[in-house]
Amino acid sequence: MSNNEGYTDSPTVEESSSVHTNSFDDEMAERADGKPQFVSIHRRNLERISTDAVKNHKHTVPEGKGPTRRESWAQKSARGLKENISQRTPIQWLETFIPMAKWLRVYDWRTAFVKDLIAGITVGVMIIPQSMSYAKLAGLPVEFGLYSALMPLYVYAVFGSSRQLAVGPVALVSLLLSTGLSDILSSMGLQENTPEYETVYKRMAIQVAFLVGVTYIIMGLLRLGFVTIFLSHAVVSGFTTGASVIIGMSQIKYIFGYDFPKSSGLHITLKNIVNGIENFNWKTFLMGMGSIFALVFMKNLARKNPKFKWFGPASPLVVTVVTILITYVLGLENKGIAIVKSIPKGLPPVTVNEFTPIDEFSKVVQVVLSITIVGFMESIAIAKQLAAKHKYELDSSLELIGLGMANFVGAVFNSYPVTGSFSRSAVNNETGAVSGISGVVTATIVAFVLLFLTPVFERMPLAVLAAVIISGVLRLLDWPEAMYLWKVHKFDFFVWLIACLGTMFLGVEIGLGIAVGVSLLLVTYESAYPNTCVLGRLPGSTVYRNIKQYPGAERYDGIVMVRVDAPIYFANTQNVREKLQKYEKIAEEELTESNGGEVKFIIWELSPVPHIDTSALHILSDMIATYKDRGIQLCFANPTVPVMNRFLSSGLVDEVGREHIFVTTHDAVNWCLDHMDAMALSVQESPEEDIEAIVTKEDA
Repeated sequence: MSNNEGYTDSPTVEESSSVHTNSFDDEMAERADGKPQFVSIHRRNLERISTDAVKNHKHTVPEGKGPTRRESWAQKSARGLKENISQRTPIQWLETFIPMAKWLRVYDWRTAFVKDLIAGITVGVMIIPQSMSYAKLAGLPVEFGLYSALMPLYVYAVFGSSRQLAVGPVALVSLLLSTGLSDILSSMGLQENTPEYETVYKRMAIQVAFLVGVTYIIMGLLRLGFVTIFLSHAVVSGFTTGASVIIGMSQIKYIFGYDFPKSSGLHITLKNIVNGIENFNWKTFLMGMGSIFALVFMKNLARKNPKFKWFGPASPLVVTVVTILITYVLGLENKGIAIVKSIPKGLPPVTVNEFTPIDEFSKVVQVVLSITIVGFMESIAIAKQLAAKHKYELDSSLELIGLGMANFVGAVFNSYPVTGSFSRSAVNNETGAVSGISGVVTATIVAFVLLFLTPVFERMPLAVLAAVIISGVLRLLDWPEAMYLWKVHKFDFFVWLIACLGTMFLGVEIGLGIAVGVSLLLVTYESAYPNTCVLGRLPGSTVYRNIKQYPGAERYDGIVMVRVDAPIYFANTQNVREKLQKYEKIAEEELTESNGGEVKFIIWELSPVPHIDTSALHILSDMIATYKDRGIQLCFANPTVPVMNRFLSSGLVDEVGREHIFVTTHDAVNWCLDHMDAMALSVQESPEEDIEAIVTKEDA
């Protein structure tokens, strides 16, 4: 029986088209009482399906286009660029690369500006002490933090695609910069706390910001905004938790009042703290711990009581102002409490001349890549949440350009790398930010502080700077996520644990490498070991489903129906082959126990397979030949267009036989059962001595 037999009763293209066209018209049908009754197109379509489906027409799998060349990523990008150039007007291009031009045209200055003003002032109150603290964490003078909260904010307001994202210095990027540059300068033989060390360190921080900006812009132009999807949530959460512990421990020296050597591992840091405990300063300890308790208390009060919601964003500035007043009135800087001491007054200098030369370029690139990955990952996560909440589209690649411009221009004005901040963006959104105008307001407040208030902040205790950092990273400790993963998916929990412990005990950069490596291993593992299953028919239907999910699904002697839910390519071909062999063996054992029959057909449902490569084609060719030698026919059901094209171009259609490729699994089952029925009748009606000859003929 040929697969093409019985297919002549299929509706023609013209018939199908006319049916589809006519179904778009509503009708007025006549009721029994003679009055007109409205019949919608939906009711007519339901009636057509109910009558048409029972006809059980047979269809063949289209031949496709034959050998096709798959479009490469570069070709696809070039084609997309050409289409964009031809379709977009100059105004649309301006709005694409300068998002401010898009929202500014419809900006309601009367109502929206007030909201942006309030949000900008609120974030400005937060960012002043935070930026100074994060600069200290990055190993830089506190003014670098204020500089990084100035020009990058103005630039991002123009080029940034998110309207609520608050950019600036953040803890994770500051830590990555500190650990990276410290290792580079140590390898260069420079000693800490020397003028040469500080000069080179500052220059490299600016160079890293410049290179991060260039990297972001290039990635945005190449539309590489998808790269962060390869970092699973478990990996990101584990890395962030481990890094937050390292950040907190790095600030202990300011709380305890004595210095100790830097270390990338938590265990070594703890050892260094214990070794220097005789230098413990109880005054700075009281100042630091009191500030931490005050900050945590105010944030918790704001979260639990709506009347005090302003306490949360205002808490860093409130604690800063109070401790500055206490230090000034009591003269604590002369009684063992270390303070900032000096902040240059005025706007940041132009630092273009610091871009070159770049010492230890290969090592600097490693720092740049780590900051690029973490910075964009942190920024895009909250930017997408905010965009979804406010119902506007956010292009990841354009967001890369916005962040790149912020870092590039920031490097021109003495800034270190910046990205979107979780805490400040949340506050910006909660206080009603509508657009990038809120960022402009925030930057203007920072400029005012640099011009007029630097002498005030010079008296800020270092212990308070540390307290601001510690209270900020407490929210990054994602222990609830670990508990959730343990309860829901233990494998993801162990992934989280590896990323967290690797970061805490091996260092942030190695921890990031482990996090990225584990993510890539997860992607590889999931694709190399795809979900496979044996199918069965649901009683009373032509639907075939996983027999583990539907134990009542019917299977048939001599036929094994399987499905692979993934592309078939070099990494998983061997696993897929082994799975099919396993299913066939199980079916053979079941037949042996029941009636002594044999497996004659393996039907492979291909609808979930979007792609197949040449390695898989070679394996399939071997499988077809091997099964034929054993008297088993491999059949394919519902191959996708790319898969069918590969079958045609490789000659696999001829190897398996065109009659063994079906539109549906049900068609394949019907054909196989009909074929086995014909074999059984032939054997039953033939003399015993001719059985072997008949079987041989059928197999041939």
